[in-house]
Amino acid sequence: MAKLDHIIEQVLAKIKQREHQSYEVDYHNQGLPPDEQVYTEYGNIAINDVTIELLLELYRVNVNDPWTRWILQGISFQENFTFHISQYMIKFIPKKMLLDWPVTFVVDKEHPVFSFYQKSVSRQDLAAIPDQSIVVVTPTQKLTTEAKEVSQYKQLTIKIRTDEDCIWQK
Repeated sequence: MAKLDHIIEQVLAKIKQREHQSYEVDYHNQGLPPDEQVYTEYGNIAINDVTIELLLELYRVNVNDPWTRWILQGISFQENFTFHISQYMIKFIPKKMLLDWPVTFVVDKEHPVFSFYQKSVSRQDLAAIPDQSIVVVTPTQKLTTEAKEVSQYKQLTIKIRTDEDCIWQK
């Protein structure tokens, strides 16, 4: 029994260690993604240079694309993905991806991107996100007066999306 307890302790220690381990990779559309072994060692994966093409393949769940297949497998292993993008790509991210996909979009490696479901974005919503974040809203969504004050205080960038779809969904 002591041997089994020791094995269980080792497995739990490995799982706990994995939660705090990070791996960073550059996306190359012509290259292959990393090996699946990454998932056993790291709980957080940052992908640099994410392109519109990769977002499109992911959104369409194109399992013939090796990067899409690799990312989807990582999601099933509960990996925390961070996609590093340029500020010009925000209009190319479907709002459904911002809201529902288990990935974090980050502009210039320092400004996470957020969006909200509700029609009225409140002070509480904006207070819960990091300073200098980017918030994507649609014209049908409104920021409360207090939310506007918080956005200035926290130096949030508010990006108004003309509609819920991104440019390539039309």
